Amino acid sequence: MPDTAGRWTSSTSYPDLQIFVGALKFKDLAGLATTPATIATPGLLWQLVPAGDTCIFAAQLDELLLRSGVYATAAYTQRQFGTAASVPGPSSVSGTSGPLSLPGSGSPNYQGFPPIPGASMATLAGPVSGPSVKGIQIDSTDVIYQVLADATAVAATVGLTKTTFSNLAAPVVTNLIALGANGLPVVIGAQPQVTNVAVASPAMIQAADTEVLLNINLTGGTAGTIKFFGAVIKAHYNFN
Repeated sequence: MPDTAGRWTSSTSYPDLQIFVGALKFKDLAGLATTPATIATPGLLWQLVPAGDTCIFAAQLDELLLRSGVYATAAYTQRQFGTAASVPGPSSVSGTSGPLSLPGSGSPNYQGFPPIPGASMATLAGPVSGPSVKGIQIDSTDVIYQVLADATAVAATVGLTKTTFSNLAAPVVTNLIALGANGLPVVIGAQPQVTNVAVASPAMIQAADTEVLLNINLTGGTAGTIKFFGAVIKAHYNFN
């Protein structure tokens, strides 16, 4: 089989990553939700929101494979075109970049797909410095739950945040989806409903020591309960 002493890299991300975050991956911070003693229906597992109660479901998305970007080394980056740092690719020296120095698929004007606005042409906008963007870009999340008969739910909200930690500094929290209703319906349904909530400004998550937290809050009606099945993260990814 083929072998190389270098590293294969790609500037284009794939758009089809899906990660199912099941109901039991979520912790109800209110301590009110219950789970079935057995899987009464094969293949279905949920947490139950009691009537009249508000459950605060939170999940740390440690399934995500985040990357911060790799600087070039002479040993692994074999395209010896030279930079200000005298190494073949991006380094910690300002202005150094990869071989093409062009925006990758995470940018709004990707150089690989015309038409390209004139102001974004490499000859006018200049090269992009630093490592190629890698890892995961969260585009949206599907929220899956079922409002049972007798009453509508009082409320349903969802929020998605990324928190970056650094030594002896206050954590920096950024909203990917600001906590709110975000179009989640609260009507009674004979079957689970799947509602997609988009990230307003999707971008690769690159900062080191970053946590991604998904928060879903469900409030049952005075006589109605809610089955919470989980959520699906939909994302672009580039691990090459």
